Parts: sequence; structure tokens; C-alpha cells
Amino acid sequence: MTILLSWPKNQSALLPSGFFDRLKTTNAFMEETKMETLTGKLANFIGHLNYQSLPGEVLLKAKHCLMDTLGAALAGSKMPEALIAKKLAEKLNPRKESTLFTGKGKVGVLEAAMANGIMSHVLELDDGNRYAQGHPGVAVIPAVLALAEKEKIKGKEVLPAIVAGYEVFGRVGAGGNPSHFNRGFHTTGTCGTFAAAAAAGRLLRLNEAKMVSALGIAGSQAAGLFAFMADGTMTKVLHAGKAAQNGILSAYLAQSGFTGPAAILEDKRGFYKAFADTSNPDRVVRGLGEKYEIMTTYVKYHASCRHSHAPIDAILDSSSRTSLRAEEIEKVNVYTYTIAAKLIDGKEVTTPISGKMSLPYSAAVAILYGKVGLGEFKPKVLNDPAVRALMAKVDVYADPELDKLVPDHRGAKAEILLKDGRRLTSTILDPKGEPENPGSSSEIYDKFRMLAGTIFKTAKVEKILEKIENLEKVKDISELNSFLLAR
Repeated sequence: MTILLSWPKNQSALLPSGFFDRLKTTNAFMEETKMETLTGKLANFIGHLNYQSLPGEVLLKAKHCLMDTLGAALAGSKMPEALIAKKLAEKLNPRKESTLFTGKGKVGVLEAAMANGIMSHVLELDDGNRYAQGHPGVAVIPAVLALAEKEKIKGKEVLPAIVAGYEVFGRVGAGGNPSHFNRGFHTTGTCGTFAAAAAAGRLLRLNEAKMVSALGIAGSQAAGLFAFMADGTMTKVLHAGKAAQNGILSAYLAQSGFTGPAAILEDKRGFYKAFADTSNPDRVVRGLGEKYEIMTTYVKYHASCRHSHAPIDAILDSSSRTSLRAEEIEKVNVYTYTIAAKLIDGKEVTTPISGKMSLPYSAAVAILYGKVGLGEFKPKVLNDPAVRALMAKVDVYADPELDKLVPDHRGAKAEILLKDGRRLTSTILDPKGEPENPGSSSEIYDKFRMLAGTIFKTAKVEKILEKIENLEKVKDISELNSFLLAR
């Protein structure tokens, strides 16, 4: 027997009275609830960021951050990790969308962001945020330049996107640290994914609901582990590239209607619960719109882990007072805050990255070479017997008094004991490049010229600087990116 069922033309007749009105009310309530989450508040802030409303000092800082990241990327573009990434990007997606820094042309937008992010981080000369305990520029800038080029976006829109990315990085990172970092996560990769998604979402002009989804999607892609410390392998720089790439992917998915969890940060199964033993979610939104996280960004003047910079500055200050020979040194004691003392006290240096993450190595080359720059991590120096001998004399100690100052100050004391009984000491509260101890604008320019000058001729370097200085006048970011090609 066949039973025929007919559905009335007026299907709503089968539904309870007022069903659609209640459904609309429920949906409106859900949307309103989304906006009350931490992610919703960030999304609201990002949505209202615009060039006209940003203070002049914030816009200038955004330009300096762009300059600083590009300098690190250009100089890093010839490192082995960067060469692998560029070759892979060209192989994976030869579509002509976004410039591959120092490449022969364009590749797919996701691949460009990935490769450019890797080369930005490889030299350990990129900017950072001490409260977030990571590096925002290497995730944000590659994502912004790649996406803005594909979408033909003008410079005046690029600057607020950069500010948005740094804002989210600083706030999300500070909300979960130091516990997040202490559990072995690399904030550059984890929080960098949120940051790149925020910047990309701002470029795409996502509405608040879609921006919430973009950040929610980013949270499910956030990754990066400090396991590379065991053997000095390359994954540290991959974290930056994947953060830039996944940030763009998150924004595009959200733009297309793909949804992400609205409470990705504070949910019982969210980012902070999964990635930290303790957190301070209120830090994510405290003072939002009153101060800008990009203004807390530091600039690096040594090509090593930021935790080594206060000790390096102290050692350079001590050793500059007298002419020192390695054979005169009996002992070198470095006192610093616990995180630094634990993370970078190793003496097993076999690769450039392991050297950059070793305070004894950086201390030794600072004394012997008078600087800790690009050349001090080349094989000749890594294998220098004098460096190895002096490293053995360097001991690192955690100082409870310096711990009390973290994160507002990340200081160090260096003590060089000489065989004749002399003791050279120096204490540095804030390493050079921090907002409390900044380099001058001319030094930031000098750093860029030095780094970019390892790849391009002076005339081209100056043209790049001119474009960055006048970014708000650039009608299409390709005007800047075209100068970043090899030709």
C-alpha cells in the first residue's frame, strides 16, 4: 500500500503561533551574546579602526614596524629556511597573486604569506612584545602585504590593518602569559594566528559577526611548540609563516560564511583553558581603545633571542670600559629573570638557531667580537675555538629580584671576573629597543638600510623607504611590493 503525504502550501501553518518572531528574537539574542564575548569586543574595536581616527604616533609606529619587519625579511631571504620556503611556494601555487620577497615574481596569496613570514623571522631581528612574549610583526606584516596586494588595497587601509594585528597579538598574548609560554607554546605562532586573522579581516572589511568568526577560526589553527630548542631545527620560523598564512585563510573563510566559535578565548574548551594553566582574560579588553598595543612593541638590535638582549647590553657595557683579552677572563656570571635563565642557558650550540637561543654563546661573542649581529652566527664564528672556550666560562643564574620586575622590565646583571682580581659589572633594566629605552628614528632607518642593503642596491633601498614613509599616499600596495622582487 502506498501512502501519499501532502505538505500544505502554507507550511508555516504547521508551526506554533509566533514561531518566526521568536526565532528572530533568538537569533538577535545570539548575535548580541557573541558581541559580549572577548572575541566580540575585539571584533567591535577592529571594525571601528580607521586611518582618520588613529593618533599620529600610532600611524608612525605602524610604519616603523612595517619597515623593521621588511628589513629582517629581506636580509633573511637568503637563509636556508627561506630558500626552502620560497621554492616550495613557487611549486605549490604559481598563481600570480602576491609578491614573494626577493623572488622572481608572484605566487598564491597563502603561499606568499607563509614564505614571507618564515624569512621575516629567520634572523631573530624582528620586533616583539614583552607582555605577550612573542613577535607580532612576522605574522602580521607578511599577511597584510600579501592580502592587500591580491585585493588591490591602498596604503591608507594597510596601516589600520597593521594596528589591528598588533593590538590582537598584544592582548591575546598578555592574557595567557606567562603560563602559555611556560607550557611550551611559541606565542609567535599561536597568538600570531589571531593577529594575522585580525589584520586580514580588517583589510577585507569583515562585519563584526564575521570578524568574530575569523578570530574563532584562527583559534582552531593556532599552533607552535618550543620543541625545536632540543636540536636547533627549523620549526621556530615555520610558526611565523603558518600564522600569517592561517590568518588570511581564517578571514577568507569567515568572509565566505564559514563560522567560528564566538568565545574561542574564554570558553571552557577554548584557547586559554587548553593552552594555559592560568590566564587573565580581562587583560584582553582592559583599556581597549584607550592605549594601543603597537606602542609597546620593541625593536631588536642584536640578532638573537630577545631574552638575551639585556645580558648582552650589560656585557657590552662592562667590556667597553677596558681593553679585554679572552685569556684574562676567569669567569662570566649573568644574572637575569627566571624565564630567560631557564630558556637560553644551554651551551650545546650546533646551528645558527641554537646559537641565537644560547645566552652563553651570545655572551661569548659579545665579549670577543664586540657585537651580536648577523655575522656572529655564521659557521666560522659558531666553530671558533675561542668562542667555545669562553662559553664554558659563562654561567647563567636566575635572580629573584629581577623576577619581581617582570614583565614591566626584563633586566640583567653581567659580572666579568678577571684573573687579576678585577670585577667588571653592569646592570641593564630595559634592553635597547624597548619603549623605555628606544633607539632613535635614525637608528631604525639605519637598521633597515643595513639589512636591506645586504640584498638590494642603495637606490632601491631608498625607494622602499620612501614608499613606507608615504604609505597613506600609495593607491595600491603593489607600488611598494614591486620593489621587493629580486629584479
